[in-house]
Amino acid sequence: MKRFMMMILSAMLVGFAGGTWAQASGAGEVEEKNIPIKVTEVAPGLFFQYHHEESNNAWLVTDAGVLVIDTRQHPRRAEELLVAIRKTTDKPIRWVINTHAHGDHYFGNSVFKREGATFIAHNDTAGMMKMHYGLEQKRRQGYFRQRNFDPKEVTLVLPDVTFDSNLTLNLGGRTVELLYMGAGQNPGDTFVRFPKEKVIFAGGPFSKNSWPNPSFTPSMTQWVSILRKLAAMDVDVYLGGHGDIGAKADVLQQAKMLEDFDRGMRDAVAKGMSRDDIIKNVKFEQYRDVRNYYRMNLFVSSYYHFLAQGRPENAYP
Repeated sequence: MKRFMMMILSAMLVGFAGGTWAQASGAGEVEEKNIPIKVTEVAPGLFFQYHHEESNNAWLVTDAGVLVIDTRQHPRRAEELLVAIRKTTDKPIRWVINTHAHGDHYFGNSVFKREGATFIAHNDTAGMMKMHYGLEQKRRQGYFRQRNFDPKEVTLVLPDVTFDSNLTLNLGGRTVELLYMGAGQNPGDTFVRFPKEKVIFAGGPFSKNSWPNPSFTPSMTQWVSILRKLAAMDVDVYLGGHGDIGAKADVLQQAKMLEDFDRGMRDAVAKGMSRDDIIKNVKFEQYRDVRNYYRMNLFVSSYYHFLAQGRPENAYP
């Protein structure tokens, strides 16, 4: 009941056009719609788990075992993911790819380590996991309190295998390409492409109809460029780190949203507006129905830091 009332209050604050919008705390409390988790087989043996409130996952079932993409944001959530996988296969979990270093995508690693998986990530993702582990813990405390999850159950599990640019895996007769196109949302952003199936898991840089956190990006321009390159690929199905299954038009829509955010922020700073003034008055109303909008005060604050200081609020290295 308490969580329900918090969500209603947040919706009222965000929806009050003449007043002040909701102010997220930065501790990771979730105020999204409680949409049931959905698993879709997007290609033979390739499954996508969409979780609107939190983060998404995918897994590929091959003759040689299972490849998992991202592991959710607490071991208890990872156990739920494992149950979902076991409904599709009893083959062993052989590999895990961590697409980027946000805790909601890798804090469940320990469960799959227990299962015997080998972990793969980009060098910069591995570095950020080490450097920002304390920050990621701090950013999840509100979420842990909401779910009554013990933060001490989370342990840092680092990749066993890292790569610099691209890496091709041949697993049980299936080809999986790990692509690095430069820093988008984060240094180390990894795209997991299934070329035969024309499917790509786009991790942090793309999330259908969802506001992404800009506090790690070293270049919004490069991020937008990467999204446009993604949309030009020979891909039909785009799986984001958040949001439901997408298509090319959704990738281009997010590129436009980021361009509008960047332009709006730069215009406000050029007018001499303070961070607090921007939070209060520059609301990007055309995107108020996009998932994660209630965290806009945090996004504005972090991007203001980037524009004022010339580096991300959460920089690496």
